[in-house]
Amino acid sequence: MASNSANNFPAAGEGGADRALGSQQRRVRRRCRRSAQVTEEREGPGVVLAARWRGAYGAAGMLGSYRTIMEEKVSLRPSFFTWADGSRMHFFAVFDGHGGPEVSALCRDHMHAILADELARAAAAYRKEDQQDEEAEHRAWKAALTRSFVRADELGASGVPRGTIGGSTAVVALLVRGRIIVANCGDSRAVLCRAGRAVPLSEDHRLDRAEEMARVTAAGGVVFNYGGVLRVQGILAKTRALAGMRAVLLLTSKQATFLNSFATGHTLLKPEVICEPEITITARSEDDDFMILASDGLWDVMSNQVACSAAWKCLEDKSSNAGIVVGHEEEVRCIRAAFELTNLAFRMHSRDDICVVVIDLKMRG
Repeated sequence: MASNSANNFPAAGEGGADRALGSQQRRVRRRCRRSAQVTEEREGPGVVLAARWRGAYGAAGMLGSYRTIMEEKVSLRPSFFTWADGSRMHFFAVFDGHGGPEVSALCRDHMHAILADELARAAAAYRKEDQQDEEAEHRAWKAALTRSFVRADELGASGVPRGTIGGSTAVVALLVRGRIIVANCGDSRAVLCRAGRAVPLSEDHRLDRAEEMARVTAAGGVVFNYGGVLRVQGILAKTRALAGMRAVLLLTSKQATFLNSFATGHTLLKPEVICEPEITITARSEDDDFMILASDGLWDVMSNQVACSAAWKCLEDKSSNAGIVVGHEEEVRCIRAAFELTNLAFRMHSRDDICVVVIDLKMRG
């Protein structure tokens, strides 16, 4: 079953094989093992439903060099919901926590359930519409996703102890029939590889986007430049996040004093930082090869095209997969591709946590 092994990362390079690696490779492998907690939890009902998923997928994570705990989580839930017409919907997501793993872990555990609830409501309303056309269906999907992100934001804000500072980005991909639906909030990213070409399915929410800068400043936000990084109120480098109003990184003494003037961090960055996702719906093509969902630890050092090219080589590689003996051949290649991308980002000097999901859209022989 694909779901079982994809949610329990293999620790490549165990035992004697690890001793044969160079020192840098050993550090990479050790960091892969340390970060296995990204998805070490089984996905519950998703394991049973995985038999109904006719694709292949794999995930890998690596702890950042300046981190002490992995803050990024993934959720892999094939066949998590059945849409109004009987089509199965498949859920994949990356949650990049900041200020701690509390919010990203809550999203991993609950976002799919929240979305299933909202999709059920949307499906009921969709059935009642006189004209059940494609546009109405798209509106229903987008409304359900938007409401789900609001609920996840509220859960993240209330589900951590008072005084805890934290938040999370979220990039969610839904596959249903001939459509790919992506909802993004923050600077994690979804990229489709189509006929060898990288096609972005989301756009990062950062202050270098003119429309995001305009929205933040119109809401009364002040932007500071710290070490070449633009931050809302000098605190958060993202303009959208779940529970992002609590996210505080690398506080100066003045920032800490400013934060402590509030009873909690909950209202600190509202309304400048919002939880509303941007949603894209893409029609599938026979030329679609695979998708990559990843945190900014990958994209900060790697272009979309470089990532797609590296993953494609792994997916097309029919050589032996010694050292990663799990699941079906197609699934093994996805895991190898995800590991290769995390290792490549590390070699390109990414210092942040790195989390990657590779979803193969073709059954490869």
